[in-house]
Amino acid sequence: MNAIRAVLFVLLLAVLAGAAGALAEAAPTSGTEWFFIAHGAHVRPGIPASAARLARAYHALWIGPKRDKVVYLTFDEGWEGGTTGKLLAILERAHVKATFFLTGLWIRDDPGLARRIARAGHVAGDHTWSHPKMTALAGRPKAFARQLLSTARAWRRATGGRMTHLFRPPYGAYDARVLALARRLDYTTVFWSFAHYDYDADAQPPVSVTRARIIAAAYPGTVYLLHAASTSNIGALPGAIRWLKRHGYRFGTLDDLR
Repeated sequence: MNAIRAVLFVLLLAVLAGAAGALAEAAPTSGTEWFFIAHGAHVRPGIPASAARLARAYHALWIGPKRDKVVYLTFDEGWEGGTTGKLLAILERAHVKATFFLTGLWIRDDPGLARRIARAGHVAGDHTWSHPKMTALAGRPKAFARQLLSTARAWRRATGGRMTHLFRPPYGAYDARVLALARRLDYTTVFWSFAHYDYDADAQPPVSVTRARIIAAAYPGTVYLLHAASTSNIGALPGAIRWLKRHGYRFGTLDDLR
């Protein structure tokens, strides 16, 4: 069985190499970083036309449907700040499921926390093995594939389960080649429609500010990008979740949109 898997992996890399070659002339090599265009509190944001075209072409996600009052909490895990356990407790008390984007190094270093995420019924997505800018690897399809597949293997080793094929590019760095290579690996690339400055441990926003930002960004389909290591997010989430529920919002996971 291991030999068969190895052969299939080699064949897959060969296909990706061909795809990367075909894309090289058509796609820019510098890439860009994902951003959205805010239109005010409780109003769906926009994205640049070029980003919208690529998202449609490669079936990337960044926002949910307009028709339902469903929002999506997503948490990036590149490093552990001693907060993930607190976050899981908050979500459990609130009966909320979320989507966690995990690096392989995080899973390797904290397999117990990975198992807690799995046991709680949250969705696990791929944030690469070591958090590189994937635009820098898009011309090296073998290295690109290893970043994703190694993380999926680490999740299986830690939890015994299969990681959902959702991929969030580190730093939001992307171009057409990144989206195409992820698609050929059967991954759905996931961006976001809300983010804030929460990733610097030495410059955390006040909890009241974070709570107000989360609430103001509520509209049908919001995909929240939050960092699990943020102490401000941990302090703000209980109140923000209560507000969202009082105002008729439900919480979805991104596997519902894939």
